[in-house]
Amino acid sequence: MNNIITKTSVIGNPIQHSLSPIIHNYWIEQNKINTDKYKKIKVEVSNLHQEVKELIENGFTGLNVTIPFKEMVYDLCDEVSDTAKILKAINTITYKDKKIIGYNTDPDGFINSISNQIRDDNITGKNTLVIGAGGSARSIIYALNKMESNITVTNRTVEKVEIISQDLDIPIKIKDFETISDISKFDLIVNTTSLGMEENKNLEIIFANAKPNLHVYDLIYNPYQTNLLRDAEVNGLTFQNGLAMLVYQAAESFNIWHGMYPKIDDELFSIIGKSK
Repeated sequence: MNNIITKTSVIGNPIQHSLSPIIHNYWIEQNKINTDKYKKIKVEVSNLHQEVKELIENGFTGLNVTIPFKEMVYDLCDEVSDTAKILKAINTITYKDKKIIGYNTDPDGFINSISNQIRDDNITGKNTLVIGAGGSARSIIYALNKMESNITVTNRTVEKVEIISQDLDIPIKIKDFETISDISKFDLIVNTTSLGMEENKNLEIIFANAKPNLHVYDLIYNPYQTNLLRDAEVNGLTFQNGLAMLVYQAAESFNIWHGMYPKIDDELFSIIGKSK
């Protein structure tokens, strides 16, 4: 495949933690894509629009967008995908035919990271508890609704949950954050908050009354296993972190830019694991 794209990168602030270059450069090499190495670039919040325009002028025609810019770049786009329009957030940009086009691949990344068995046993027609109501929660709630799950959200600020429900036109039950310990009716729990990341307070849930087939999903992947996931393991529950979602959303971006869906294999996950 020749001359499909010249430069790609992820932009964010902070950005040093990003694993995206490892993922994309692995696929670039495996598929012999004629493009520069994928980079990670720190962009200043106060100068976001100008810096994105300068990157495009310097030949970048594919950008991933991470914290805190996913909502901020929305207005910079000339066109947006249907999913991005609903979520009002962008994680992938392509520059084509003199237009900035925005996408959001996070929901597909989440959906594709779920095994068919977990989808059948724990999601479709089943009860999900989503913890948090930030930008990541929007994508997860949107994806869960596509998978026909019954969604409950717990968040310290109830108003944020109500806004998501209205914006996405999705019925959501609201659970008091202070009674989060009562999880007996849920088949899936998804943590979308930063609780559990390094230097952050841990999220603690009592699994004593959990269903025996409860699946626990933490979007955090660094540390690889948060206390939440360790507690799930101790209680004999199935669990996963957010690394697979990161890889699968990246694959969607790669396909948008290069016109091919990359192979996701054990070697890639091994390389990521060794890098941390």
